[in-house]
Amino acid sequence: MATSDRTPVSEIKAMWLMVMFDLPVVTPEEKRQYVHFRKFLLSEGFMALQYSVYAKYSSCRENARKYYRYIEEIVPPGGYVRLLMVTDKQFGDMVSLYGKTVQEVEKKPEQLLLF
Repeated sequence: MATSDRTPVSEIKAMWLMVMFDLPVVTPEEKRQYVHFRKFLLSEGFMALQYSVYAKYSSCRENARKYYRYIEEIVPPGGYVRLLMVTDKQFGDMVSLYGKTVQEVEKKPEQLLLF
């Protein structure tokens, strides 16, 4: 008999994939590619942490790694993109400052795990 429908995910196994990018936006085509790249990130569940810094929560490393390939395929020519994977614990230890005020760090989204 199950006591809960939700299985807690370890904050060491759960990962955040961070995407940091600089994309050229001089020509109309470069602007179009920038918009396409940003819309892709949003459609895949990434959230904006700062301008050109996006993050996505994943319940495990393997799930986060699949986005490496997706992003690699859509990086525009001349684009500079960095991908960084950190544990949920490390992400939660991040300090976010807005001026002199400490802001609460983004929380992992509510999600159910199906086995």
